[in-house]
Amino acid sequence: MRYFVVTYYQKPITRSRPQGGYDENVEVSRRLRTRDIQCASVILDFKEMQVVKCTISGEIGSREWNTVHDYYLQHYKHVFERLHLENGREMIIDSDKTEEQTPEPDSHKTLHADATSVLES
Repeated sequence: MRYFVVTYYQKPITRSRPQGGYDENVEVSRRLRTRDIQCASVILDFKEMQVVKCTISGEIGSREWNTVHDYYLQHYKHVFERLHLENGREMIIDSDKTEEQTPEPDSHKTLHADATSVLES
């Protein structure tokens, strides 16, 4: 999987919910579809490490990778770990700090073993 796609849907205003609100739909995908580009609010490309799209409530949001990545990382940590591993990066979690590393090709560990050791720490 390469892309992290977030789409927000506005809830209808009702008596029990006079402010309305939003529902959040999250998916990961190997490729972008026309529907994703047109309807999604946020699209992150984990292979190129770039923000493809970031619009919230019709306004353009941050296009800085670290800002958008770190915001969604708080809520989708396990999904992000998998996306990083599948795109050739290892995500090391140290307390509240998170950083990415490219695995060394001559390492005796597999990516799966590295992910397991990170989760056990």
